[in-house]
Amino acid sequence: MADAPIGVAVLISGRGSNMQALVEQARDYSVVLVASDRPDAPGLAWAADRGMATFALSPKGIGKPAYEAAMLNRIANSGAEVIALAGYMRLLTSSFITTMRGNIVNIHPSLLPLYKGLDTHARALAAGDAEAGCSVHLVTPELDAGRVIGQSRVPVMPGDTPDALAARVLVAEHQLYPRIVSEFCRRMNDLLSHVRAVALQLPGVAEPEPGRFTVADRAFARIQGGELWLVDDRVVLSDDPDWQLVEDRVARAWELTAPSGLLEAGGR
Repeated sequence: MADAPIGVAVLISGRGSNMQALVEQARDYSVVLVASDRPDAPGLAWAADRGMATFALSPKGIGKPAYEAAMLNRIANSGAEVIALAGYMRLLTSSFITTMRGNIVNIHPSLLPLYKGLDTHARALAAGDAEAGCSVHLVTPELDAGRVIGQSRVPVMPGDTPDALAARVLVAEHQLYPRIVSEFCRRMNDLLSHVRAVALQLPGVAEPEPGRFTVADRAFARIQGGELWLVDDRVVLSDDPDWQLVEDRVARAWELTAPSGLLEAGGR
């Protein structure tokens, strides 16, 4: 049901302190799986001790394609619609990212687009920045380049070291990440509710997977990363969406896709 919390799978490689924050502060989503590329990751034990579903698999000896296929299969079986990276240190392939259709988020310890990659705090101090911080962004094949959906700023203090700055930024991460994931999932649920209410009333429409709507086996609407992609355009939602306009656009996309026999049956 669209009103149910969005399922989130959290990927970690170590202790996963941001994973713990996501679990403990969950609103509008539910962490349904904690998964890792390291079977000895301490965060897995933390999750298992709380009765949570976990999955661990090392890519060593099986190769990246087989590893990612197994990971995606376990995520799909968990019912997760969103993946949140929380200290997951392995680069995802374009194929993996494309499969999740824009529903992968990550938290990065800098004010993106500044300081992509590693050693963010040392680089901020070397540049003499007055502020550091963290960013939540959508994951794309290009490293740390996806759309930023939330940020938190942290002042740089006199005499700061990279470790001291990192500790203060981590506190901000634990506050920011659950809030932004909650907003992201609530937005997905609201959008899905409105699109589904219109789409499934149109002749010949099916929803072969959550958020993808087809007519005569041709997709005319899909929800990706909190945005609505239609056969004729992409709808980027504002903070206060015009839901009537969204519903009208969905009906129009159906009209452009449906075969003539269904068009005669009528749209909205």
